[in-house]
Amino acid sequence: MTPRRNESLRTGGMRSRRLLLACASLLLAAGCAGSLEVDYDYDPGADFSRLRTFGWLPRNPESGAQQLRVKRIQSAVNSQLQAKGLKPADNPDFLIGMQVSGRTTESGSVGVGASVGIPVGRGTVSVGGGRRKPIEKTEGTLILDFVSPADKSLLWHGSATGTVHPDATPEEQEQRINQAVGEMLQNFPPRGKK
Repeated sequence: MTPRRNESLRTGGMRSRRLLLACASLLLAAGCAGSLEVDYDYDPGADFSRLRTFGWLPRNPESGAQQLRVKRIQSAVNSQLQAKGLKPADNPDFLIGMQVSGRTTESGSVGVGASVGIPVGRGTVSVGGGRRKPIEKTEGTLILDFVSPADKSLLWHGSATGTVHPDATPEEQEQRINQAVGEMLQNFPPRGKK
C-alpha cells in the first residue's frame, strides 16, 4: 500500500470512530432522559375559559423523601399553570388533586453463567451452565385531577408514567418532575377549549 492510501484509511477510520462515539453519546443522553408515557382526558362539557384561578386539595401529611417530592411536584405545577396565565387563589375556580405511586417491574433478563473448556484429543469440549436474571426497574406515576370546588366533579385528568432513578440527585429529580409536569400540562386546557 502506498503511504497516501494508508494515511487516508487511517483518517477515514478515525472519522468513523468519532462518528460512532458521537452517535453513542446521543443515544446515552436520550436513554438517560428516559421516556415518559403521558395521557389525559377531560369533560367535554366543561367551560375551560372560565378557569382562571386554582388551589390544591388537602393531602395527608407525607413523610421523609415523599414530602420533598410532593413539594417539587406542587412547585412545578404552580409554575406551569402560572406560565399559562392562571393564578393561585383562596377561592379558586378549580382544585388540584395529586396522586404519586410507584412500582417495581421485571423486564427482559440478563444472562449469568460460566463455561469450562476441556481439551480432548484434537478438539475441545465445553461444559457450561447459566441462569437468566430478570432486570428490575422502578416506574413512578404522577396523576393530576382538576376538579370543580362546588361538587368535586372531574374537569380534567392527566397522568405521566416513567422510569424512576432512586439514586438521582435532587437537581435531577427536579428536572425529571418539571419534564413530566410540562408534558402533562401541554394538554391543559384542552385544545379548542380555552
